[in-house]
Amino acid sequence: MQDLYSLENTKKFNWSSVSGDLNPERVSHLRTYLLGRKILDAGCGGGAYAEFLSKEGFKVTGVDKHEQFLHLIQNTNPRGTYIQGDITELPLTDKEFDCIYCFDVLEHVDDKAAIRELARITKQRLIIAVPKDDDDIQRFGITFAHYQDKTHLRNYTEDSLRSLLRIIEPSNVDVFLELLIPAKKLICEMLDFNIQASGLSYIYKRVSNSLLYRLLNINIFSYKQIYTGLVAVVDL
Repeated sequence: MQDLYSLENTKKFNWSSVSGDLNPERVSHLRTYLLGRKILDAGCGGGAYAEFLSKEGFKVTGVDKHEQFLHLIQNTNPRGTYIQGDITELPLTDKEFDCIYCFDVLEHVDDKAAIRELARITKQRLIIAVPKDDDDIQRFGITFAHYQDKTHLRNYTEDSLRSLLRIIEPSNVDVFLELLIPAKKLICEMLDFNIQASGLSYIYKRVSNSLLYRLLNINIFSYKQIYTGLVAVVDL
């Protein structure tokens, strides 16, 4: 399992904390839900989100179990503080941080031990993001790359995530969906492939593509909204 936590795999599955290509939705979560100024990035990877928040004026500590990821940020004169540690047993004191965020980490570890440990060192709020159970397209025998990461031990439903969070007896929990699959764009690209494969002229292809795109954007079509992630905002 340890061999799966490689830089090659982070590129394959586009771990934004390592690539630096921050997900706008995740940035929005941080801007909206962070409390206080002393923040922990639990499972910080290459530290991209921690560095973003450090530049915004927060006092950020990043912790990650995997030394190879921490080396990426430690070699770039980082603004944040970084330590190596397992989030199921952290070398940190009780209620040390105002707020902790933990993106795409609980599915990799003993989540019950991790959530207890995160609650122990947090004063106010946890922001948790996990992969949503793949119950929408799996029945067609297909899936997204998001679900092919062999470092994942589990996916979550809203019920299973809430059940996990109940063990820390929070004062309030809000759970919502994230990471919407762009179904319309996906369908347009698939149709574009079929047209190009038909051997039609270049101009005809362009016109056909334009007409199909316009057709798919009119209100007579509805698209099922498919999300691949869940977020929990947990007040302690």
